[in-house]
This record gives sequence, structure tokens and C-alpha cells, in this order.
Amino acid sequence: MKNTAIPLLIVSFLLIAGCSSSFSKVRESVNNAPAWYGERRTEIRGEGYPDLATLPKVDPKNVPGSTLKSRLDLGSELAQAFADPRADVAVGGAEEIRAIAASMIGGFGAIPPESDFLTEAEIAAIRSKFNVPRVTQDEF
Repeated sequence: MKNTAIPLLIVSFLLIAGCSSSFSKVRESVNNAPAWYGERRTEIRGEGYPDLATLPKVDPKNVPGSTLKSRLDLGSELAQAFADPRADVAVGGAEEIRAIAASMIGGFGAIPPESDFLTEAEIAAIRSKFNVPRVTQDEF
């Protein structure tokens, strides 16, 4: 019993002495912290931010709904522009567009035939050359 009690007392005294010196070191480092440390602490704590539950004051120039009248006027102007007879599609409009598209496509010629770069037998021969067994963990 005496053999274990003495080392336990020595270890406990060493721990207390070490902790007491470390507390003073921590306190000293906190007191000597740079200026940004305090700002960062308040940021982490969430202090100094505005309260999001309060509604901001609305600028009288930006009152919601004040631009609705101008948007309504713009909508009526667009409706009048679409009512203009010059905005209608010509009588043969769709057919003319299709004819122009067909003439442009026809200018490219026929679709080239498929290439016969490699035959199926050549492709199989190349694949067989690269088909090597893979090493797995079980083989070691």
C-alpha cells in the first residue's frame, strides 16, 4: 500500500503544479492576444450582429408597388405593338421558312457514308492484346 500511495501522491502534486502553471500561461496569452482576437471572439459568440427579427425601414422612394403603374403602361404598350398588323406572320410565312431551310440543308450535300476504318475482326484483335489479367489482393 505504501509503495503505491507515495507515487500516486507525487504524480498528483506534479499534475497540480503543472496545471497551475498552465492556467497562468493561458491567462497571460489571453491578455497578450492581438486585436483581431477580441473581434473574432465576439463574432463566434454571435454578438454585434443586427437583429434579424426587426424589419428595416423602407425608403419612400422604393415603396413596394410604386413601379406597378409603369409596368402596367409597359404591358399596354406591348399589347398595342402585338396588335399592329405588321407584327403578323405573312400568309406563306411557315412554308417560306421551311423552303429556305430545305435549300440551306440541300447545299451541304448528302450525308457521308459510315467509315470503314477498322473491321470487327481488327477491333477484336486489338481488344485481345490489351485484355490482360488484373492483379488482385488475393494473389499476394
